[in-house]
Amino acid sequence: MMIQKSLYTHFTDYLEIYPTHTLYGIFDGVKCPRLWSDLEEGILEYDILFREEELRKELESVAPYLVKLDFQSEADIEQSKACLQWYEENGCIFMATEVDFATLLSSMRELFYVYTPEGDKGYMRFYDPSVFRDYVAQKEDNIRYALFSEVVCYWCENAKDISVVHQYSKESTYTHLGKSIDLKKGV
Repeated sequence: MMIQKSLYTHFTDYLEIYPTHTLYGIFDGVKCPRLWSDLEEGILEYDILFREEELRKELESVAPYLVKLDFQSEADIEQSKACLQWYEENGCIFMATEVDFATLLSSMRELFYVYTPEGDKGYMRFYDPSVFRDYVAQKEDNIRYALFSEVVCYWCENAKDISVVHQYSKESTYTHLGKSIDLKKGV
């Protein structure tokens, strides 16, 4: 619960500094079994990363979801805090952007779908913190562009301690990928 409170404080402080930004999380239904039912009962804007209708229905309870966090109304705040609790229990990535939900969803789907040289389609779990940390460390400009084309910054847990969050931004260099925020000490 302490991590949830520290994340909430960090994100609300961030939004005071950058009021034109909107916060989102990508949550993994495999790691968070109650995700689908919580989203269905809630009021936050969300969508599944799969494009194909048959996969959307078949995998809805275990799929990755993009969720818009909102800290405006009391009801939205409570729902957003629940999302922060999912982070504490299961890990995820958060991001800030200045684009609307549909534009960000399209961008995240582009990262989600990958293709072999033969043209076969696959899915990349870039939203899994262990994969994301390796992916964001890549020095190729096309990967960095894909990650940051619509996103101003990401937050992802430390590999060894979920209470330490790394912030990755467009301005981060390849050798220093971001700053660390120790959630146990507050923000």
